[in-house]
Amino acid sequence: MRFLIFCILCIFSSFNLEAAVWNDNQTWSLHYEEEFSKWMSSGNVHEYMFVDPNGPYYGINADCADSAYALRAIFSFEHKLPFVIHEPTSKIFLFETINNRQNKWDNAGDEKGRLIAMINEIGTSTGTEDLSFYDTYPVSIKGITAGAIFMTQTALESGHLVRHTYNIKKINPTGSFDVLYSSENIEKNNTPMIRRKDIDFDILPVSPYGFRKFRWPDQLGKDINKFPLELKASNEQYDLAAKLGKDGFFNLVKKTISTVEETGEEKIRRAFNTVCLESKERIIVVNQAQQRLKEIGNTCMDYKDFDIYSTPSRDISLRESFFSFERIYFELKKMRKLKSLSSEMLKFAEIIFQNKINSDQDLLKACPINYSEGKVVDLAALWERIYFEKITSHPNDIINVRWGEVLSPRTKCKIWY
Repeated sequence: MRFLIFCILCIFSSFNLEAAVWNDNQTWSLHYEEEFSKWMSSGNVHEYMFVDPNGPYYGINADCADSAYALRAIFSFEHKLPFVIHEPTSKIFLFETINNRQNKWDNAGDEKGRLIAMINEIGTSTGTEDLSFYDTYPVSIKGITAGAIFMTQTALESGHLVRHTYNIKKINPTGSFDVLYSSENIEKNNTPMIRRKDIDFDILPVSPYGFRKFRWPDQLGKDINKFPLELKASNEQYDLAAKLGKDGFFNLVKKTISTVEETGEEKIRRAFNTVCLESKERIIVVNQAQQRLKEIGNTCMDYKDFDIYSTPSRDISLRESFFSFERIYFELKKMRKLKSLSSEMLKFAEIIFQNKINSDQDLLKACPINYSEGKVVDLAALWERIYFEKITSHPNDIINVRWGEVLSPRTKCKIWY
């Protein structure tokens, strides 16, 4: 009898050792793409979903492109759909995959444990390049919906290429975007993803980046011309971007996907809120770098730490956000529409971009940049520092230098890129 019980336990144990992450019994279709879009727009997808100890997906480590893979995998898991992506370490001609039917994560426990383990392994081996080249396809402008991804590639002065992935949670009526995204810094410090409820993109799409959606399992490696027409797979965005330039292209995107026309007040207030939010996010990242310096005894950061805590692409984005704010202000001025603005927004824009007042308590109160104890500036002062390239992105610089309060002493540590 004992021998029989032992054999039964061994059989069940062997089943567990060969368990798939989850068993899929549904197939990807236009219906499920629409459901994915609805799910992305819902309250089930939020910035805290990977860091909430009481949440079902606590423990997922998601950097940048990893967050897109994680969200697609979670939806696939919840709807018993197949999840299949290109195995980045495989040779091209073999085209091996990572998928939900594999039993590589048996020691992670139940289905959710195996799901989290699979996602975390994906995070250690994939990036925005894999996501763009292999696992997604470009969509037409009319094909941009909630659940799509916007990927960028930016070249720094050093020549180093910085890539980023935004998950489109919603498209606002005015054609701006509600997005979720992550970063190496967020993953390292186990902090919530960043959510921006009202932004415009400003980096032109260049193949294979830009607006894209996930391929179905049977579409991996296939020409997009063979996709169902309803998926709106298309390379048109790259041609239009090259032809129209940044302003023309994104104006076309907004016009195509919006359902209401944005007023001048809405435009300039969104631009103001964007520079305010990005400035405050920089405070968090710079302070994390200062904390890391304490942990390593104020020694020079190695490549890995430099990559996590330096802010070159973030600073470029902040600078571009100020330029966008300025451009909207002067366009409205040229069109003689400044009278349509609230007195508050008009005053803030004129203080920041036309130096009509050196300082203003209302501007400071609306968006205080409190970057260090006892150190607070308004957006006008910060823009002056950014414009004249006083701020620095090197994580080894002292905080006053990082924020352009003083110009020296600059660190002598290596600039890795």
